[in-house]
Amino acid sequence: MPETPDFDQIALALMAFVNDHPRLSDQNMRAVAEQLRLVWNARGAADVTKLERELSALMGSTAAGPYVKNLDRAIRALDR
Repeated sequence: MPETPDFDQIALALMAFVNDHPRLSDQNMRAVAEQLRLVWNARGAADVTKLERELSALMGSTAAGPYVKNLDRAIRALDR
């Protein structure tokens, strides 16, 4: 299972970055957006893992496999 992001650490990093750069440039905004993207992707990975575990417990790993694959694809499509 993927590690849960350390949201406090991410918030501290973002606040330090913003405090060091009071007037955000395009480059700084891209850096902030990248941090948010990392959180989003970690959340999606955690969601897929949870769904896989729950479906496997209900249906068995073999039967759940195709459903997990489709759900994983659907969740990853949200990143685009």
